[in-house]
Amino acid sequence: MVSPTVRLFPQDRAAADRAPEAAQPPAVATLMSRLQQEFAAPATSAAAAAPGPQIAFLSRAVVLQAIGAAMLVGLWIAGLAGKPFEGNNGPLCWIIVGMGILGIGCVFTQRWNDVQWLATHVVRIGLLGTVVGLIIAFSAAAQGGSTNPDEIKPMIGAVVNGMYVSLYATLLGIGTNLWLKINLRLLGNFHG
Repeated sequence: MVSPTVRLFPQDRAAADRAPEAAQPPAVATLMSRLQQEFAAPATSAAAAAPGPQIAFLSRAVVLQAIGAAMLVGLWIAGLAGKPFEGNNGPLCWIIVGMGILGIGCVFTQRWNDVQWLATHVVRIGLLGTVVGLIIAFSAAAQGGSTNPDEIKPMIGAVVNGMYVSLYATLLGIGTNLWLKINLRLLGNFHG
């Protein structure tokens, strides 16, 4: 008896490659499953899947920070961005700005607990500025007991300066808190 020779054409070979493993001999099925596990593992690992979501996160973070920078430029053009740093409240306001920059750095490194902590405590630093400003204002008011208008003018100036420290430190603290919370809300839940 003559055994027929089976010739596989390219389209038949592709169909044979797509055949289920049950139709293949057990040794071939075992070899194929080992090869799939060995060569498919890097493609399905978390390290290979991370660049796509990481690039998407970074692009969203950069766009959000660009919006924040545009708002700051608008405030600078209007002449309002430098106001908190004038006078006696400069060091306190620089601490608040430093905390905000640190918070943005934590956003890019996705350290969400640190962003939350900084957002909470930057408001407290702003409120500390409120207390310091009110102390300055009230101590200046306590010194004045004269009815002479020339002596009252410096006292009123000192009270206004204290209120200036108070309000700008609070404003800067609350603004920084809101910006960190916006980043936390829009980017912190990016991965589910």
